[in-house]
Amino acid sequence: MPHDGVVRAVLLAMECPKDDLAGNLRRHLDEIAYAEFVQADLLVCPEFSLTGGVDPAAEPTRAITLEHEAVRTLVAATASVAVVFGLAESGGPFIAQVVAAGLEVVAIQRKRYLGEGEEGYAIGTTTATVDVAGRRCGIVICAEAGQPWTWDACAEAGADVILCCSAPGLSGRRTDEAGWRAGLSWWESCGLADARHHARGLGLPVLMSTQAGSTADEDFPGLAAAIDANGHVLDRTVDWRPGRLVVDL
Repeated sequence: MPHDGVVRAVLLAMECPKDDLAGNLRRHLDEIAYAEFVQADLLVCPEFSLTGGVDPAAEPTRAITLEHEAVRTLVAATASVAVVFGLAESGGPFIAQVVAAGLEVVAIQRKRYLGEGEEGYAIGTTTATVDVAGRRCGIVICAEAGQPWTWDACAEAGADVILCCSAPGLSGRRTDEAGWRAGLSWWESCGLADARHHARGLGLPVLMSTQAGSTADEDFPGLAAAIDANGHVLDRTVDWRPGRLVVDL
């Protein structure tokens, strides 16, 4: 059990299909139940975890509002655990990480730097932070991890831990173990390397959550990891498959 001054977090390498909102919601509710079971304060889910990835030009109706029934159902399950989850938010549209705690939405980080293929989204202009069990969390979303100013903005906003939530689609489909290992190696060399570099540079711990597995049209190199303020990997999931990591910060 965590003691006073410790935040227990569950970090996910998570499957997030693009055409299964109801199934994604069930997966979130199952993970919340697990987080409650291990008495965690925080559950961190990847980019696009609730909706799956959305091309706003080709499928605009798959982006949802914060008033959508799926969002309301998820938020209603946050009585004892703060949950960071991702969605395609209609209205901008935005790529957003939403923080829900105490049965309400308490923060929204809209992606401030877009990656390749995300040109149909609007760009977020603010940096959000949120208190969880005495720690102030900032959020960096996928392609933002390669932009030093996004990490600096979190630190300047008072964050003392940074959550890095990603959905890095791999180039080409993965059809065998060698392909998956190569995809994971690529993500370790950029996403994980970026997180370690900025953790060390800012002197702040980083908690990573990444989409995992195959979707209808792209694959993801699942990785959950906890990185200390010196840039050392304290713990991580073992490979590219879906998994959980429980860490005390």
